[in-house]
Amino acid sequence: MMKRIVFMVLTLVLLIPGAVMAHSKLETAVPAKDSTVEVSPTSIEMSFDTKIESLSNFKLHNAAGDQIETGKAEVDGSTMKGSLADPLENGTYTVKWTIIGADGHSVKGDYSFTVNAPVAVEPSPEASANVTSPEPTATPSPEATVAPVPTKSPADLKEESKSNANLLFIIGGIIVVAAVIVVLLRRRK
Repeated sequence: MMKRIVFMVLTLVLLIPGAVMAHSKLETAVPAKDSTVEVSPTSIEMSFDTKIESLSNFKLHNAAGDQIETGKAEVDGSTMKGSLADPLENGTYTVKWTIIGADGHSVKGDYSFTVNAPVAVEPSPEASANVTSPEPTATPSPEATVAPVPTKSPADLKEESKSNANLLFIIGGIIVVAAVIVVLLRRRK
């Protein structure tokens, strides 16, 4: 009887913390969460803290809530990427993602970014006639404006806090079970 109790306690100690902490979370995104980019991105890329399954996907919405066409989401390990069919207009966009994590659970989340590309101004015919040679202009590099930044949304922080509370509850339960076992062992002597 005592061997069974010890076996069950050891099983709980080894298995439950791994199950509590196994949910996947968004680590980085390109364009980054809450960033402003000066060049329309050609793709959306997200990296998670664990491997994700190929059924994972995302949708892109503009500020009006309209879905923007994207290529099929491609999953490679812990990264999901999808191309954009057309350049994005200036404005705020929301990426809504759903992933199937390594633990088999479906996890949803979202983040936003803003496109604020300089608007090209067409010169008037009179101004074109007075210009003798155009001056070269620098085009901002996408790498300079789109940098992966670790993201932790309020939902991520809430989930992390919930996981930590569950872990503390489990550890407390293990301590109580261990105390009961010690009391039972002392009574037998």
